[in-house]
Amino acid sequence: MTLLQPWALLLLPLASAPFLFKSHQGQMYSWLEIMPVDRISDIANMIVKVIAAIILASIVLALASPQGDNKKVQKVGKGAQTVLVIDRSVSMDHPFAGDSTSGRATEIKSAAARRLITNFIDSRPDDMMGVVGFTNSALYGMKITTNRDAIHSAINAATGSALNQTNIGAGITEAVTLFDNIQSSGSRAVILLSDGAGKLSPRVKRKIAEQLTSKKLNLYWIVLREPDDISIFTKEVYAEDQVPDSIVLDQYFKSLKIKYKAFEADNPTTLQSALQYIDSKEKNIIQYSVSIPGHDYSRDFIILALVLSIFILIIKNLRVHSW
Repeated sequence: MTLLQPWALLLLPLASAPFLFKSHQGQMYSWLEIMPVDRISDIANMIVKVIAAIILASIVLALASPQGDNKKVQKVGKGAQTVLVIDRSVSMDHPFAGDSTSGRATEIKSAAARRLITNFIDSRPDDMMGVVGFTNSALYGMKITTNRDAIHSAINAATGSALNQTNIGAGITEAVTLFDNIQSSGSRAVILLSDGAGKLSPRVKRKIAEQLTSKKLNLYWIVLREPDDISIFTKEVYAEDQVPDSIVLDQYFKSLKIKYKAFEADNPTTLQSALQYIDSKEKNIIQYSVSIPGHDYSRDFIILALVLSIFILIIKNLRVHSW
C-alpha cells in the first residue's frame, strides 16, 4: 500500500481527542454519593468515545490517500505500435483546396487532421500510440502508451500552430527514439503527416536510415497538399539541382530498406482514405501490458466515517432525558 499524502498522518493524534476531553452533558448533582451507579451508561459512553476516535482516524487516513499496489495485466489484441509525427508549422492552418466552383474553402488542414486522427485512434483500441510534433525542431508529445486520454491530449497539442518551419528530420528521429524502451510486438509504424518537406543533411539521412531499418519500422507519409503544390507523383523531369524538396524526400524514403508508402491528400476525404489504408495494413497480433491502478482506500475510510457518524446520531437520540 502507498500513501499519496503521507503528511496527513501528522493529524492522527487528533483521534485521541474523545478520550482527552470530557463532556458536560448530563445531570448536575450536589452530592456525588446520591448519584446512582449506571454501568450501562458508562459502557455506552466508552463505546461512543471509541466510535468518535475511529471516525477521526478514518478521516485522517482518507486524507492520506492510501492506494493499493498497481497490477500489470498482459493483454492480447490486434493492432500496432504506432508513432504519429505531426507537422505543427503555421501552414497547417491553411485550408485545403476546397471546392473551386463554390468559391469557399474547406476545413483547415490542422483541424481536419485532428478530427480524422482522433477517429483513427478511437477505431484502434488495441494500438499502442505515441505522438511527436515538429516545426523547426521536434516537440515531444507523448510516449508510446495505451492511455487514450493522454493520446488525445497530445494530438490536440500537436495540431496547434507554431513556427513557419518544417524540420521533418528532427520529427522522425525523435519519433524513432520512442521505440527504444518498448518491446517489439506485432506491427511497428511511423506515420508522418505534413504539408511540406525540408532538406535533410547527410548525417540526418544516415541516422534515420539506421534507426528505421534496425528497428524494422514501417513508414507512411501523408502529404497535405494545397492547390499550387507540386505533386510528389509528378512525371515531370527536373534538373538535378532543381528537384523540389518533397520529391527528393520521397525518393530518399523509397531508397530505404523498409516498408514505405506515400499518400497525397488535398481534402479531408482523401486524408481519411489514407488513414483507412494504413488502418487496414497495420493490424497484427499485439501483446502489451496494461497497468491497473491499485484500490483507492480513501473512499472506504470516508464511507466508514459516514456510517459511524450516523450510528452516533442514533445513539444520541436514544438518550433518556430526565422528567
